[in-house]
Amino acid sequence: MTNNIAERAQLGVLSDPSTFAEYLTFVLKSTADTESVQDALSQIAGIEKSISQKDPSANLTITVALSKNGWPLILPDVPTPIHLTTFTEMQDGNRHFPSTAGDIFLIIKSERIDLNYQAAKYLLSAFRESADLVEDIQGFKYLDNRDLIDFVDGTENPKHQARIDAVLVKDDEEVHLGGSYLTVQRYVDKELEWQKQPQEYQEKVIGRTKFDNIELDDDVKPAWAHNNKSKVIIDDKEIKMLRQNRPFGNALEHGTMFIGFTADSNVIETSLRQMIHADSNGDYDRLLDFVDAKSGANYFVLSQTLMEMFDDE
Repeated sequence: MTNNIAERAQLGVLSDPSTFAEYLTFVLKSTADTESVQDALSQIAGIEKSISQKDPSANLTITVALSKNGWPLILPDVPTPIHLTTFTEMQDGNRHFPSTAGDIFLIIKSERIDLNYQAAKYLLSAFRESADLVEDIQGFKYLDNRDLIDFVDGTENPKHQARIDAVLVKDDEEVHLGGSYLTVQRYVDKELEWQKQPQEYQEKVIGRTKFDNIELDDDVKPAWAHNNKSKVIIDDKEIKMLRQNRPFGNALEHGTMFIGFTADSNVIETSLRQMIHADSNGDYDRLLDFVDAKSGANYFVLSQTLMEMFDDE
């Protein structure tokens, strides 16, 4: 059963983050109708195949995800996934996770930025009549998978069967099996404030050493460390998610695209609540002192079963 579920997943979901990624957020036009959006979606497989042929070694994939808001228009005859919700805005003090617009989210992954860019142009053309492209962010691998505050990102991602179990839906309508819940946030670094901090404090904020990426011992790591506050523990068991995060930006403004996949959207929402809200001891994720969230949206990554329905359009 599990293997069949894995076969129903879009290729970009279970794979590791690529060297380059492009993230496209579309909002449906007021004039959009089901036929026009489904026509655009039906073009994606052809775009992926055409560009992939230029360099198969680049492993280009295009991953398609829809929001709860966009679902009734785009797929009126398909039940909405049971855990698909609108991203909940959160705030505590000066820490803020906004909820932002997005009906269709596309992730282009490959080892070549030029192929990603060409795919993005073709996708924009495909959706031009039905949706507005409101954000286009280009992500990239930085050094040895570090974020732009110079710590390794994604160390605790599950692998192999554990990844399949953590990421793919197996308790919904058959058409959704192999799909995944996706939460997206764009964080901008407060670079100057971060660089003022001594390395020892930076390491306590993250919960790992900076240069050799070793987790701090429990007697050293504070309760407010990022890898404590972002971890979801239920009945003494950690519930994993898959982070396909990538840095973005330039020297003037930069940060991290949080790209979180899970089999149950409640996992990531729980993680975010733990991060932003101070507990009874006043502890929150201190990393939030040094980054600003600029966007927040939830999506459902369609199963291959649904994607193949568009191919037949």
